[in-house]
Amino acid sequence: MIKFNSFNVTNGVDRASVRYSLDNRVDGRLCVTLYEQGYEGILGRIFTDDYRNETDVITDYVDKGKVVLFVGNPLYAVARAKVESL
Repeated sequence: MIKFNSFNVTNGVDRASVRYSLDNRVDGRLCVTLYEQGYEGILGRIFTDDYRNETDVITDYVDKGKVVLFVGNPLYAVARAKVESL
């Protein structure tokens, strides 16, 4: 079970430090974006299907990987509620 905390996300085994963003897409789709804060790729172990790291060595300093949860995702409502409570 994935749990969304103020500064991290955990599946009970792995814990990834993240920062959140709401509805930051140009196309206007509602979403919750989780940006990984570490270089270990832990977020990718928690979200195996939704994790994206399309960076290279130069841009890894500012973008380490992310997960975007859209309205149809079963975790969207829980993640959005957590972010809105911060």
